[in-house]
Amino acid sequence: MRKARNGVRHNSAVKEDAIALRRRGRTHREIVKELGISQGTAWLWLKDIPISKQQKQAIEKRSNVHHWNSSERRLLAARLKPFQYVTKYTDEDLLDKIRLFYKKHGRIPLKKEFNALKIYRTRFGSWNGAIKSAGFETNPVLFAKRHHARDGHVCDSFSEKIIDDWLTENKIAHKRNVRYGTAKVNADFLIDDSTIIEFFGLAGVQTKYDKIISKKRTLSKQLGLTLIEIYPDDIFPKNKLSRLLKSYL
Repeated sequence: MRKARNGVRHNSAVKEDAIALRRRGRTHREIVKELGISQGTAWLWLKDIPISKQQKQAIEKRSNVHHWNSSERRLLAARLKPFQYVTKYTDEDLLDKIRLFYKKHGRIPLKKEFNALKIYRTRFGSWNGAIKSAGFETNPVLFAKRHHARDGHVCDSFSEKIIDDWLTENKIAHKRNVRYGTAKVNADFLIDDSTIIEFFGLAGVQTKYDKIISKKRTLSKQLGLTLIEIYPDDIFPKNKLSRLLKSYL
């Protein structure tokens, strides 16, 4: 195996590949980049291999292609921005989307349910500003305010109200704030006297809250109760209660 001037040894297979690429009309620079050989080695191996007129024209065409760098792309994007097609919504168009959501779902949308949140902040100052402009009261804090369900039950959060209303709509008898036996811990809902439904809205957020979850799981096993755990993702953005509670429908 012959040793090149730069100290790198190349076997005959590499040279054969270089020759084959040259015969297909590749430039010395392209071959160097693909095979990892030096410019000098490429010239020594390929200097006597002719290429056709058509191959030379193809090389010239490839050489004239401009490759944009990041700075050039940014400059071009800035120049073209005023002329690009942009869907323009009026303020009323945006507010009508909120009103349509309310009409369809019977509640105010949460900001995470709207993908175009940025435009609402730009136009109305904030998501709550958009809600007010649409003619509604702002969304309640999900886990900090009490709410009255349709059947009169008092719920500790807006999410619990959604669960309570769903149970009522589907004619599933339920009780609120039922004790776990003699323990000083209450369950969110009790159905059919043997099934507990808990909404764990702050799971993974507070260490103290996670300990309460663990305690409720232990108590439900000790008391022979079925525990159904519901989390925020089971309610927002898509209500999955029908799937979680299908056996009780």
